[in-house]
Amino acid sequence: MAGLGILLLSLFLSVSIGDYPLSLSEIWLVLIAPSDSLASFVVWELRLPRLVLAVIAGAALGTSGAIIQAVTQNELASPSLVGVSSGAALAIVMVIVFTGLSAHYHFLAGIFGGTVAMLVTLWLSWKQKLEPVNLILSGLCISLFCAAATTLLLISVSTDTRGLFYWLLGSVANRTWQHVSILAPIALIGVVLCVFLARPLTVLQLDTAVVKSIGGHVRRWRVQALIVAVVLTSATVSVTGPIAFVGLVAPHLCRTLLPKHLAYEYRYVLFGSALSGAVLVSVSDLLANFQEIPVGILCVLFGGPSLVWLIRSRYQRASL
Repeated sequence: MAGLGILLLSLFLSVSIGDYPLSLSEIWLVLIAPSDSLASFVVWELRLPRLVLAVIAGAALGTSGAIIQAVTQNELASPSLVGVSSGAALAIVMVIVFTGLSAHYHFLAGIFGGTVAMLVTLWLSWKQKLEPVNLILSGLCISLFCAAATTLLLISVSTDTRGLFYWLLGSVANRTWQHVSILAPIALIGVVLCVFLARPLTVLQLDTAVVKSIGGHVRRWRVQALIVAVVLTSATVSVTGPIAFVGLVAPHLCRTLLPKHLAYEYRYVLFGSALSGAVLVSVSDLLANFQEIPVGILCVLFGGPSLVWLIRSRYQRASL
């Protein structure tokens, strides 16, 4: 309830505050009866798409982070750590630099790049039976390689790449309903699939030998969960750019607020991580809007200290 309250407050402030301030009554009238007025244009065409996209992107990244942490059994894992974000970003940058195609093709390129990066990570760790440590090490290698390849590509091309460097920081500014329509269906499908993944992800927190002894399909469950995480992350990166730290911090924030006996019950963790991610990105975008800086920068600035505080508070509670 606290998370929903913070989310709604940040959405209201984001709609009302700006170069064209609006009161609560004006916002309400515009929402229930759109018109040709300037206030209606500001709300429906400039501010609402940005807000809706921030919520969807944050929820998708938070859910992806929770899934990857469950699969790898490592609370410091995130979509960027297993190579998905970097692979998707590299593929999108290649499409932009060499083809100049529209946002729909960026979406397809992001899915392709993230999937290839994840497949290479799985291939590198398959012989070790997809053990969590091997997954993380393989993903880290792929992530560093893709990040280096992206940087090399940007500094070697002759065209102006300042906009791409800005995009690589992650942002929801200047986004339209077209971007929302690209990401929203994927996020909705991901939420539905998470309903079926909740129980397997909870079981995967047990030792691998124990899961197999009770008839669990460890490899199949891990691959299925990773596919959902890859698609959610790649789709988000294709629309907003790689927003860092959300997939890492959101599950931690969720587990800290949940009762101890529910902290690894993924029926609650997946929903809580989605809500935490939506709050983190929407609040960061509200603050970023004042200086028009990429929301990804504020997510890192707030996410880093928040993660340190969350880890410290959890260890303190565990020692009591």
